[in-house]
Amino acid sequence: MSMSYRPPVILTFSGLDPTGGAGIQADIASQTLVNSHCCPIITSYTSQDTHNVYSIYPLSKDVIEQSTRCLVRDVRPQAIKIGLLGSTEIVLTVAALIRDIRIDCPQLPVVFDPVLAAGGGTNLSSDQLLDAIREHLLPVCSLITPNTDEACKLADISNAYQAAESLVTAQTSVLLTGTHDETDKDRVHNRLYTKESETEWHWERLPDVYHGSGCTLASLVAGLLAHGIPLVEAVEQAQALTIKTLEDSYAIGDGQRIPNRIPADLYKS
Repeated sequence: MSMSYRPPVILTFSGLDPTGGAGIQADIASQTLVNSHCCPIITSYTSQDTHNVYSIYPLSKDVIEQSTRCLVRDVRPQAIKIGLLGSTEIVLTVAALIRDIRIDCPQLPVVFDPVLAAGGGTNLSSDQLLDAIREHLLPVCSLITPNTDEACKLADISNAYQAAESLVTAQTSVLLTGTHDETDKDRVHNRLYTKESETEWHWERLPDVYHGSGCTLASLVAGLLAHGIPLVEAVEQAQALTIKTLEDSYAIGDGQRIPNRIPADLYKS
């Protein structure tokens, strides 16, 4: 590889999951899969296992702000990915940072995976945090990737499809993932809503429960967008790659399975 090679950089805000299934490790591994370089900003520490999240410990907003400003003075990102933020203060801080970064790069893609509940069911969002996301964070996002439950929460609308449509603006598209909608027991239906169009994909529903599939999908989309791939194509490629990581998943505990984000050509089974 040429010494001048430089992969696109993804500035990534997320929490630390000790299992490595979700959170910042999932982001790093997923972005690496599509030849992107993750610059991680940890927003919170968590106590969790492969069953559930038990506690969240948000970091100081000052630490997050100083870490980010120090980094972007030297490194220019080609995309931003946002996961678990952990507190209203951090939501406001990250939104302000993105607005500042975009002054010099107004078209910078920003992908937000709204982690509002743990896979085990624990609620991770207060009404105050939701209000901050709606008012301050969503307006600076290019794409949000909620599941059906998260879309309903964000829009405060009980029908997930209507909720997703209501979240679309001229600046913000919505990828609604259907893993939590079990109306169809055999297939998962994902829909991408933009201001101009709607695109739907149908995927075979896999039999297991996975830890970090949403982080994987959103980070893959961010990584592909950073390469300049158009949105619909990036979303389609990211879904196919995510499904591959789930088909090859493995268990490290007694709960949810971990997506296999290890590049196949780097290891031998």
